[in-house]
Amino acid sequence: MANRLVALLSGVLVAGVVMATPANASGTLTGVPSYVGSGIQDPALVGADPVAPGHKIEGFSGVGIQSIIGPDNRVRVNPTTNFPARATVLITRTSGGTERQHCTGWMFGASLVLTAGHCVWSGSAFYEGLRFYPGYNGTTAPYGSCTATTLRVSNGYRNNGSADEDYGGAKLNCTIGNTVGWYGAYATTASLNGTATTIQGYGGDKNKQQWLSTDQIRTSGALRLYYQNDTVGGNSGSAVATNRPAGSAGCEGWCSLAFHAYGGSQNSGARITASRLTEVTGWR
Repeated sequence: MANRLVALLSGVLVAGVVMATPANASGTLTGVPSYVGSGIQDPALVGADPVAPGHKIEGFSGVGIQSIIGPDNRVRVNPTTNFPARATVLITRTSGGTERQHCTGWMFGASLVLTAGHCVWSGSAFYEGLRFYPGYNGTTAPYGSCTATTLRVSNGYRNNGSADEDYGGAKLNCTIGNTVGWYGAYATTASLNGTATTIQGYGGDKNKQQWLSTDQIRTSGALRLYYQNDTVGGNSGSAVATNRPAGSAGCEGWCSLAFHAYGGSQNSGARITASRLTEVTGWR
């Protein structure tokens, strides 16, 4: 695995993070590469739980802003067995004996899912009863499901609920990323305005189907990125991703720029900065 990761990189590898200078931009770039995975649909190979046909997950009932900006440009992702759809994760939560659609996440390593902080932290404690289904597709779970051994949230979100720091993650009890692959990520001090963005995940109005929307970064804040991808409640935690050509410095393929978390006239999510990239890479 290590040799595969090194072969994908352009730049200098330092503790799993690439240091490079992006083309046509100022400032340093740090990146972690994506990995497409084997695609094998055998949960037992990676310690995941198989999901029997007919397993019941209730629909989304959480609070979220429906942020369809102009015409709804969302497109269904079907099948979900291609990359990065299979590395996009339906997160459910069981409470009172009922399992419900909760949030979206994205694989970032063999056993790590990243998501929004409010998907794992209630404001006073970590949520219990979370389960993770990579590549879920309406009623089927081609790669099974896993549970969390450890939940993570940024200090800023845990301590004061800061929207600028709304990101978190879950260490899983399986190595499902080896099958489904994982997104890469990169950070740069340069403006990202005009960078193409794809948000795909599990909007609460789509009954656990995976849908995607495309746009671009409209405003690059130091700690938040703003874009006009169409999202609704349930999309929280999706990767704000861009597809970088082969040979791109730091990260090639599907690479995340932010953790989607909020809707509005422009949607937004906590920006992946160099320090945050180091933090979440350490969660692996």
